[in-house]
Amino acid sequence: SLVDPLILPLTFFDLVWLPDKPTHRVIFYKLTESSTDSFYSVILPKLEQSLSLVLTHFHPLSGHVKWDPQDPKPCIVVFPQDTVSLTVAEITDADFSRVSGKGLRHQTELHPLVSELPVFSSDSASAFALQITLFPKQGFCVGLTINHLVMDGKTVVKFLKSWAHICKYGTTPQDI
Repeated sequence: SLVDPLILPLTFFDLVWLPDKPTHRVIFYKLTESSTDSFYSVILPKLEQSLSLVLTHFHPLSGHVKWDPQDPKPCIVVFPQDTVSLTVAEITDADFSRVSGKGLRHQTELHPLVSELPVFSSDSASAFALQITLFPKQGFCVGLTINHLVMDGKTVVKFLKSWAHICKYGTTPQDI
């Protein structure tokens, strides 16, 4: 039997964000002592496992935003089997220190570090996508692509802090 999805109707105040493009965030982590092999065998599995655990506390992120032209009320739909798109990439020809450093840089330098939100149909798109990009022997970054309807700035910070806590300590933070 099929399980009914969780349907979260959007409010009038949410609708202002419907036509907006997704928000992107990139967080850099310097790892000069780490080999490519240790990244793929230790760090990446830990990130993936902790991501899976933290998403159990942020259900709407694995869902999709659905807008039916005949229905004036868009919603977030989450099926039990829904997942977050995670892309793992590697960039070997970039200067991590320059891309991650302070100062201005052209946004086109950051585009390869974030994923596009998957579009399922003309009336449905993913709510959230992640990309983890390795810069061998330099570091890695986590790129987030967020539909603002699903996650505002405060929720992004809460999600990232919770994910980092689970990744570092292996336990769920008490304030999640």
